[in-house]
Amino acid sequence: MDRIFATGDGLDGLRLAIATMSVLVSVVYLRFAGQPASPLRAYLKTSAFGVLALLPLSFLSASTGPTTGLVSLAGALFLSALGDWFLAATDQRRYFVPGLVSFLLAHVVFVITFLPLASAPGAAELGVMGFTFGASGLLIWRLMPRLGSFRVPVIAYFLVINLMICVAVSSASMAGWVLGAGAILFAFSDSLIAIRKFLTPFRGIDVSVWATYAVAQYMICLAVLGAFLNLR
Repeated sequence: MDRIFATGDGLDGLRLAIATMSVLVSVVYLRFAGQPASPLRAYLKTSAFGVLALLPLSFLSASTGPTTGLVSLAGALFLSALGDWFLAATDQRRYFVPGLVSFLLAHVVFVITFLPLASAPGAAELGVMGFTFGASGLLIWRLMPRLGSFRVPVIAYFLVINLMICVAVSSASMAGWVLGAGAILFAFSDSLIAIRKFLTPFRGIDVSVWATYAVAQYMICLAVLGAFLNLR
């Protein structure tokens, strides 16, 4: 990670400030996780990764790899922040589906971002993919009686995020294990959201959702930046 913020192009201080601000806001938001909706809570939740979306763009002049990957990474982070905004809204009957769609689009853009790094998966990668599809299938089966009108969008969402996991895991030779682990952690966070909304939430689930989601985003962002900047 030190090498990511040591490109020597004069923007390293700005990049470090962006990353630090994002992490600080993420930590502060933990205090608001699970609290009633409020403008402050919504702004904190949205700005954590809205700010981080600027980080890949700051590397456009420093990258020796495909700049489209940096732009698409920024786009995925921005769509995630938009999803955070919708899911922080008071009226979740109105804004839950827009939030779901925003994150679904974010995962599609993540897939596009990861594709240049992917290669044919080996036995270990295929095993991980099989496990995640199996776990998702079990959760969908458990959720099905409770989904109602959300059935189609939720199933579509889980299919797309599993596709993201497959491409991320297949990128291990270029981006290392961190990318695949981050994608799996992202899916785990989303599974907690589904449990919270459609099943029985457990104590501390709100903090768990945010903590796993935030760590997943940082893992994905750093892994992709490292790969595209040839810093591995």
